[in-house]
Formats: sequence, C-alpha cells, structure tokens
Amino acid sequence: MAEPAGAFFCPIELTAVKRYTLIMLNRKSFALAALALVCGIFLSCSSSLGYSVVLWNNPEIPVNEGEIVKVYIKSNISHVYVIQVPGTNTKSEIPLWQLTEPASKGKAHKTLSRFSEYAHTYASVKLDGLPIRQEAINTSKQVYRLRKGEIIRVLYKGSGAAPTNGRGNLQGEWLRVLTNGGTMGWCFSYNLDLFERITEDINSSIVKDSKEEEVDEAVVEMFSKKWYPDYYTGMINSGRYDLNLFTADFGFSFGNQEEELHTARIKKQGLEKAWDYKKLNKTGEGEYRFDELQLSLTRRGANTIVIQYMDTDGKIKVETFVALEQDIQELINTEVERRTEELRTVMNAGPVFKSSNYGTIEFTSETTAEWNGYGLLVPSVISEKNAGGITISALYYLDNSLKKSYDGILTFKFDSIERPVNFLYKMTGNGLRLEDATRARIKDGVVTSRASSPLVMFFAKK
Repeated sequence: MAEPAGAFFCPIELTAVKRYTLIMLNRKSFALAALALVCGIFLSCSSSLGYSVVLWNNPEIPVNEGEIVKVYIKSNISHVYVIQVPGTNTKSEIPLWQLTEPASKGKAHKTLSRFSEYAHTYASVKLDGLPIRQEAINTSKQVYRLRKGEIIRVLYKGSGAAPTNGRGNLQGEWLRVLTNGGTMGWCFSYNLDLFERITEDINSSIVKDSKEEEVDEAVVEMFSKKWYPDYYTGMINSGRYDLNLFTADFGFSFGNQEEELHTARIKKQGLEKAWDYKKLNKTGEGEYRFDELQLSLTRRGANTIVIQYMDTDGKIKVETFVALEQDIQELINTEVERRTEELRTVMNAGPVFKSSNYGTIEFTSETTAEWNGYGLLVPSVISEKNAGGITISALYYLDNSLKKSYDGILTFKFDSIERPVNFLYKMTGNGLRLEDATRARIKDGVVTSRASSPLVMFFAKK
C-alpha cells in the first residue's frame, strides 16, 4: 500500500494494520503522535535506518552539531528525518539537510572524526556574492552565491590551488561548507570570519574585534579583486581578442595589503603609472583618495572602479577598470590555440601551393612559410622583394557577412619588409584561393568588407 502524503508507516505486515490507513496527516504533532502510537504497539518499529552526524545546531529539538543520532524514518515529502533525541526516549523530526546520510554506527563515527578539527565552527561571510563552488578550485562551477553577513557551517578542510588576485595567491584554505538551507560545497576562507559556537544562538556567538568593525568592507573587497581595463568585457562577450591589448598583466592594482606602504599601479598598452601610499581614505559615498595624492577612486557597483589622476602634463586623466570572474590567461591560451589550429589546417591542406603566375608558397610550420616567384605582386601588393622567410598569423576576424565566401584572413609578415600583407583566404578541394585585402575595411580587428576589385589568386596543391 502506498504511503499517504504527510504520514509515516512502519514496515509491518499485520492484518490489523492493513485494515487501518492513516490519510493526510498534515500537522507535525498529529503525525508524531500517530507514529509514537503505532511504534508503541508494534515492536517492529524499533528498526532504524542507521546513524547520522548532526551538521547544524538545532536547539528546538535539541541536538548539537557533532552529535550522533539514531535515525528511524526518512520522509522525502516532508523533507525530514525522524530521530531519537540523544539521552531521551523522545522521537523528533529534523530537516534532512541537518544530518549526514544514515549509515552504520562505525561509519558515523568515522565521519564525525573527519569533522573533528571544525567540530563547532561556523563562519560569517565578509563579501557579498562570495561563491560556493562544486570543487576546491577557483574555476569550478558555482553552486551558490553567499550574502555578506550570511552564516555558514564549516565541516572540514580540503586541498586545492589558492585563488589569485593578480598580485599572488590569496591567504587561506579551501573549506567544505554548508549553508542554512542545505547547499554544500567548497569556499575559500580568505573572505570568511570563522568562529566557534559558544551559545545556542549561533549569531550571538560571533565575536568581532573592535578594530575590524572600523575597516571599510568595500576597501577589503576591492583589494581582493584583480581589476582589468573595461574594454576586456567587450572582447570576452564577442569572443574576439586583440592580444596586443588583452594580456593578464594589464589593469589596476592596489598593491600588497599586507605591507604598510602600498603601491598602486596602472598598466595598459603605452601606459604605466605607479604611486606609493599608506591609506585609502573615504571622501564620500563610494569615493576614495589615496593619501593626499592627486589620485582618487570612484566605486560604481561591486565590479567597476574609476581611477582619476593628474598626469605629468597637468591634465586630469580617467581610466575605468572592471573585476572579472574569468581567468584571463586561460582565455588567452585558448585564443592562441584557436589561431594555431586555424593555421595548422591551412598548412595540412598543402603544405605546398603553386600558382603559374604568382609563385610557390610552402608552409614550413603552422606559423612560417617561404614564398618564391611572387614578382608580379611587387610593388602593387608586396612593397618590395623579400630576402628572408615569412611569419604567418591569424590576427583578424571575419564579419558574419563574409563567412560564406571566405574561411578567414591571413597576415604575412616578410622578414625584410616592415609592412605586413593581409590576404582573405578560402580553402578549396584542390588548392588555396588568396585575395588581396590591402584595401579591405578592418575595424576593431574585424574585416567588415572586402576591397573593391581586389586581386584574386589561386594556388593549386602541389
């Protein structure tokens, strides 16, 4: 017989019980009373599911984190276990998330020993939006985002690479944590204040240092992040990167927070500035000044800052920076591999291509080639005779309107010629078609239109 919603049944096969059905016991007290009545009559109800470790202090029952309790029933409808309260004959409901999965008493004790280092430890979250991750690694999937001031339970320590803030690894360790709602995962301790529960009320156990209360949490948060030029966002969203402008070390740094004298630094293409300072002083809502320097900051939301400074020419300059979750170096590595694979595809289709009018191109690697007999292209396409080899790269992207007609655009840099030459290209079944892109329109790294009446060349596979 199926279990009615909201009711608990013992696994007994007596005729009297078969004739008696409990239907829709919605009130907790009534359900527990019925449970106690049936279990008192039939000894078979003394069987249990096993033993569990309590993960979260629950003064209403009462049970404390770290206790081992006997579990009788699991209800996936009410999302509760029925347990025996330690030291009593009382049975009580407890939310599923507050216990480990029932197991043998030996396994429960083994689990408890794993939790021993943080037996009664909780943590208060210092940073709004701090992620809990599926694995103990900063690139792992986020399973929950914490609120500033939220209380979580610390279970045990894990191992994994520490997150970085652009200046080095953050101080701390990966902790297995549990939220007050049952989400479990890994959180790095840098932005957690750990404390021991010393009263029944977890929140009243938090002891704050008076000096810590004076700390501007926004400053702590800004120091913990790596700040990149704001145009990085557009490149990431479009998937189109100018690797001369997109590097892991461009951005703004506050300096080492652990040192008394910090060094703020801006680094971009063609720009590098540094200032030594001791303190970031709050001058208004979201506004700060670095000591008495002509260097100030405006915070616009959690992930955008605007830096304003006096340049050597006496003019005020403004730079905007953003905090990003993506690993910039990983994005760069992926893009470099994509470009290499594109060039490798062209090379593998040959590697030698020959034209009766425009000579022979031989790919000697994914990124290098030799071209002989291109005299007819001098000086209209290639400015002068080359005396060395060629470096080939895939620097630019095609506009969607061109992708049906071309596979991409290749840049040829001749060793003895300063100006590189660009060619739109298309792979065919028996060769390679190149089109002079000298006068093609290229904007923000994207070829938006081809030149009018360009020279088109066909090179057959040799």
